[in-house]
Amino acid sequence: MRLDDENASFRFNQSGLRKFLGDLECDIMELVWKKANPTITVRQIHDILRQQREIAYTTVMTTMARLAEKGLLKIIGQDRLAHCYVPDKTREDFVRDAVARVLAKFMREFPEESQAALAKIKSKSKKR
Repeated sequence: MRLDDENASFRFNQSGLRKFLGDLECDIMELVWKKANPTITVRQIHDILRQQREIAYTTVMTTMARLAEKGLLKIIGQDRLAHCYVPDKTREDFVRDAVARVLAKFMREFPEESQAALAKIKSKSKKR
């Protein structure tokens, strides 16, 4: 998900980061956030994913390239011929920015309803 893309979709029916990212994108980003030390390659991600399911190296390579195009990953160098990737943001920063983007969209399109819903949520959280 490009956070600045007006065509980005928010998937209400999914849980966690899958609300913002496709399934494979989510799996890759979770691995990058956990395993990059400080960088990670397509081969390293592919080797981990292959332990969980059958997946082509080229699929992982293409998905990581697209994540870089979307600004979630950065290519910062090469290890022999392989690109070395790092996350552009921490997981926490990505989630914070994505939630802010969704809330801003609701506030623009449904300002009164959004304010009322946020007030209700805030009121409930104070009672706990």
